[in-house]
Amino acid sequence: MKYIQIIAFLFLANPLFAQKIYDVDENIRNNSVVITQTARGMISDRNYQKASELLETVMEKDPFFHAAYVNYYSATRNIPSKTGNLIRILKESLSIFEEDDELAYYLGNVFQAENRYPEAIKAYSEAIAFSKINGEDFPIVWAYYFNRANCLLKTNQHAKAIPDYTYSLKLSPDNPDIYTNRGFCYYKTDKRAAACDDWNKAIQFGNPASEKYLKSFCK
Repeated sequence: MKYIQIIAFLFLANPLFAQKIYDVDENIRNNSVVITQTARGMISDRNYQKASELLETVMEKDPFFHAAYVNYYSATRNIPSKTGNLIRILKESLSIFEEDDELAYYLGNVFQAENRYPEAIKAYSEAIAFSKINGEDFPIVWAYYFNRANCLLKTNQHAKAIPDYTYSLKLSPDNPDIYTNRGFCYYKTDKRAAACDDWNKAIQFGNPASEKYLKSFCK
């Protein structure tokens, strides 16, 4: 029986940190890859229920296969009846893949969709902290800040949201949605000129929805 070594925890910024290394049966891992690829196709076809069931078998037999958790999120977030199970599995994944910013971000998304904003803010904050360790070159890091800011906005913490929107723009320049939402927060904190400037930029970069704000608040 052949085994391959899986490193489930990497702290690249500090080589003194321990790495968790697991032995995984090579045949099991190969099956995990094939089944996950099949599930990914089902997700593309919107067959979310079957895809989630397949991925649950992968995670049971090969709990150290990161791609299974990522695709399980993609499938199961579309199945409201399985939200509780998705939260549980994402939490379990973070005990395996420690300091994994991507998985922490997905957990935040689930909480935000459930209007559980304090829990979402906590998960996004962890994702942001982990990204400082793992590197901000991962293409969705801008969304960690954007979504934490959205949760702050939804809980009327407008002043706190502005720095997150600003940092998100640093990572995703010319993003019209960020400008739209930051503009709203500027307006709510009595910075009308900055708000109108953001809404103009949002329109410039492709979000015509900001026109309603300009017409209402920037006359």
